[in-house]
Amino acid sequence: MNPAVKTIVPPDPTGAATPVEFAGRLRALMAMRRRTLDSVARRSRDAGTPISRATVHNLITGGGNPRQESLLGFLRGCGVPPREQIRWLITFHDVYPEGRRSQP
Repeated sequence: MNPAVKTIVPPDPTGAATPVEFAGRLRALMAMRRRTLDSVARRSRDAGTPISRATVHNLITGGGNPRQESLLGFLRGCGVPPREQIRWLITFHDVYPEGRRSQP
C-alpha cells in the first residue's frame, strides 16, 4: 500500500467493529462538524450532558471503556440530532458489550 494514500474514515458508525474503528469514526464526525476537544466539551455541558476534554480525547482515541452517557455527551457536543444518535448507540453497544463498558 502506498503510504501517501490515506484511508478515508466516514463520520458514521456503520461498519465499526472495534473500539479503534469506532473512535476513528467519532474523530471523523468531530472533524466534519468542525469541533475541537474544547468545543465538544463546552457544547456537551450546554446540552446538559457534560463531559470533560479528557473524556472527549479518550473517546476519539479509543482509550479506556467509555460509558454510554459519555458518548451521548460527545454526540450532543457535536450537534448530532437525537434521531441520528440512535445509530451511534447501536454500534456502541456492539463494539462495547455490557461487560466491557464502564459502569456509572
